[in-house]
Amino acid sequence: MDQEQMKRVSDTATANIREIFERFRVPGLDFNAFIEARQADIDAMTRATTVAFAGAQTITEKQAELLKSALGEINEAVKARTSSSESGVSDFMKKESDLVQTTLSRTFEGMKEMAEAAQKSQTEVYQIALERVRANTEQLRSAFTRESK
Repeated sequence: MDQEQMKRVSDTATANIREIFERFRVPGLDFNAFIEARQADIDAMTRATTVAFAGAQTITEKQAELLKSALGEINEAVKARTSSSESGVSDFMKKESDLVQTTLSRTFEGMKEMAEAAQKSQTEVYQIALERVRANTEQLRSAFTRESK
């Protein structure tokens, strides 16, 4: 989702919230402050969703890359096996062993990269949510402080 789409989704959600709360006005509630806070919540959720989607997309691309690489190596191994002669069996076995080691090494490295991408995405989503919780807590604290004065 690009920035413009995110803005449209956020604006639409805010307009819907505004419409609902305008029907049910609550005495003592700073309506505009409430709407601004909900707008910030919606913006945070939109950012978090974008981050999560980007992380998932990175993992999917890495999986496709690993699959393509593995299939290419398997294809090369099959070609080598069909073209090898009986006298080159030990050479062929060494090549096959090297291929397995290389493939496993690449696969493990790819798995590590995917795990790191997932962790990064999850950490960013968590930070976005944590920022909103802190902001909402501070807003509530301020509201109660104002009312008790």
